This record gives sequence, structure tokens and C-alpha cells, in this order.
Amino acid sequence: MARVSLPLLLLSLCSLSGGPLLASELAPPPPADHWQSSDWQGLPGASQLEKQTVLFAKHDSNSYLGLAILLPDWQHSGQLWQLTRQLTRVGFDTLLLLPSPSQTELDPAAEKKQQGIDSFRKQFAERIVTLGDAKWQAGGFKLLLAQGTSAAWVSNLIASEKLPAPDALVLLDGFFPNPQSNQTLAKQIAQGTIPTLDLYQEQGGNWSLQAAQIRRQESRRSHKLNYRPYALMALDETPGRIQGWLTHLGWL
Repeated sequence: MARVSLPLLLLSLCSLSGGPLLASELAPPPPADHWQSSDWQGLPGASQLEKQTVLFAKHDSNSYLGLAILLPDWQHSGQLWQLTRQLTRVGFDTLLLLPSPSQTELDPAAEKKQQGIDSFRKQFAERIVTLGDAKWQAGGFKLLLAQGTSAAWVSNLIASEKLPAPDALVLLDGFFPNPQSNQTLAKQIAQGTIPTLDLYQEQGGNWSLQAAQIRRQESRRSHKLNYRPYALMALDETPGRIQGWLTHLGWL
């Protein structure tokens, strides 16, 4: 079926109605986060924070451990949110920031100047800081869990000092669909001082597996001591692996 462009469709409607469409006759613009709705609608914990929709859950243990900020890949918010129950049980408040399609369309490590990349980099960093600070309680740890392309962005922001370093970083299937960008991500992780747990699914996509292999090689080459890679047989292993790693760090 041939596609009809929006301008032609509007012209057709005008001719049928006998004149131009009034503003009141046009459909109202969609909400700013309409493209995220399939990710989070129907999930518990959806709330408004600083005029943005987020997913938030309070810890349900006797003591507060800190704030875990979850940064899912595009269209994976629901998947990542299902893994948070164990984090709240051990004492973390969990805050999930809904992703933007721009994080997959713009390459944080691109050598050529990309239109809009500086604006998105600033906006992404400000969201993490502003929304995280709004929910973090003094005395607790800050844990960043970044999935997919979010991992590439977070590493770039931390390395360029656009984002304050968290107390620890968890990568989940971290990658960007570009070989050079994955090499840059690996160097940023290897040269950073943040304790890093690098989780990836053995049955994940090629980009994810290749990127994980490059990070392992770079971290060995840089003798990064606080880096732990781990291959997951299934995604639901993630909370248990994080808990074991936090015990190793002395947080639990």
C-alpha cells in the first residue's frame, strides 16, 4: 500500500471540508513521553518527579543502603524494572529514568559532530543528577545500573566529567551499535576508578557480546582491579549477581 504523506493528507482533508482546518479540529499533540508509554504503563511505581514520569520504589528492609538509579535501554524499561525487587529487599530505593530514543540515534563517542548531541548529553546528565538527588538520602550509596546503549552514554558522561561518579557502576549488556564506540566504551571503563560489575547475557546479541569481550580485554590490559565481568545464563540472575558483588564490596 502506498504511503500518503502528512502534507498531502492535510490538503485532502481541507478540500473535503471546503476550507482550512481550524486548530480546534486538529488532534491534540501527544504528551512529551508518549513514545515511552509501552515501556512503563501498567507497571507499579509510576510517578511524577520534577515534572517527569519515573518509576520509583522505596526499600523494604530495616536499613537504608542507598539509591540505585536504573537507566534502561530503549524499550526495555519494563524488563529492567522487574529485576529491582531484590534491590529494595537489601535496602536500596530504586529510581528508574525512562529512556529516550535519542540515546540510540546519537553516538556519544562519534568523531564527527552530530547535530543535537551536546544538547542531549547535557540533558541526560542533568536528568540523572536532578532526579537522583531528589530521591537520594544523605549517608547512602549511589549505585548506577546502565543497560544497553545507556551504558555507553553513562561511561561517556562520567569520563568527560559531565556526570559525578557514582559509588559503583553496573553494566547490563552494555554496548553501542558501532565498533569504534564500543572500543571507546571499553577504554573509559578500564581507565576509570569506579568499581564496575559488567554483566552480559551469553545468549545476548552480537553487539553486546562483542562489546563485553572488548571491555574484558581492555580491563586486563589496564590491570583494573575493581572490575568484575560475569556472563549470565538468564536475565533473572542479575539481582543475585549484584547482591553477591555488593557483599564483596563490603556494602552488605
